Amino acid sequence: MEIAGIRSAQDLGAKAVSDGQEELGKNEFLELMIAQMNNQDPLDPAKNEDFIAQLAQFSTVEGIENMNKSMAGMASALQSSLSVQASSLVGRSVMVPTSQTVLGPDGITGSVEVPQATGNVTMEISTANGELVRNIDVGPRGEGAMRFGWDGRTDAGEQMPPGIYRVRAFSDVGGARQELTVNMPERVVSVSIGEKTLMANLAGGTSVAANQIKEIQ
Repeated sequence: MEIAGIRSAQDLGAKAVSDGQEELGKNEFLELMIAQMNNQDPLDPAKNEDFIAQLAQFSTVEGIENMNKSMAGMASALQSSLSVQASSLVGRSVMVPTSQTVLGPDGITGSVEVPQATGNVTMEISTANGELVRNIDVGPRGEGAMRFGWDGRTDAGEQMPPGIYRVRAFSDVGGARQELTVNMPERVVSVSIGEKTLMANLAGGTSVAANQIKEIQ
C-alpha cells in the first residue's frame, strides 16, 4: 500500500540525481530514516541499535559535507596567499637551483651542494650556445654548501660580454664523476600561479617552484 506524503527511496534518489548530486545528502538521508520509522512493522519494530547506527551514519554524512566546505575555504585562502607571494617576488633576485644565469658587471656568484666529501670539485662555465669558456679546479671539498664566484673572464683572461651563461659543477668520488646541484641568483621576471604551486619564471629562461627558492635577496 502506498502512503500519501511519503516519498520512496527511488523518488529521493531521483531527486538527488536531478539536483546534480551523485549520492544522497543529509536531508534525503533524514527523510528516509523518518519514513522508515513511520512505516515500520508494529509487530517487528526496528531495534534501538539499528536507529543508533543510522544516526551515526547521518552524523558521518553531515560531517563530510562540513569538512568539504572547510577544505574549499582553505583552498581559497591558499590561492590568495599564493597571489601575495607572487606579487612580492617579481623583480627580486632569488637563489635557486639552476644551471644558467645572467652575467652582469659584478660577475656571477652562487653555491654548489656537495653531498659528501670528495677528492676534487671542478666547475665548467660555458655560453648559452654551449661554448666552454672557463674551467675551474676547486680541489678537495668536504660535505656542505660551497660558495663560488666568477668574474666573467675566460681561461685566457679575456672578459666575456654580459649575457646568459651556463655553470656546471662535478665531483670526483671513488674515481666516478658526478654532477652536483648549482644554486645561483636569478631575477624573477614573472610568476605562474597554479592550483597548488607557485612557479617563478626567471630572467635566464628557466622556471622553478617557489619551494625551491633558497634565498631572496
